[in-house]
Amino acid sequence: MKVKALREQLEAYNGEDELIVAYWDKEIISMYGGPDLTDDEWGEVVESYEDGEWHWQSSAAEDFVEIAQNVHKGFLERTETDKG
Repeated sequence: MKVKALREQLEAYNGEDELIVAYWDKEIISMYGGPDLTDDEWGEVVESYEDGEWHWQSSAAEDFVEIAQNVHKGFLERTETDKG
């Protein structure tokens, strides 16, 4: 994804909204043991990743839903305890 496209997506949010964001650039990949890539090679990596992005997002969404359910359950339990 181009940075300008990400910026356009982020403009839809209020500056005080909280988001979960993950992004990588070729330097980060290199720091994690990946090869040093040219811009053209990195472009191919991004393209290959974006082709499979929806699977990753679906998997991550399941994790986020589980976390949110656990947080919400804990909140409800604390609320009930405070009432009692």
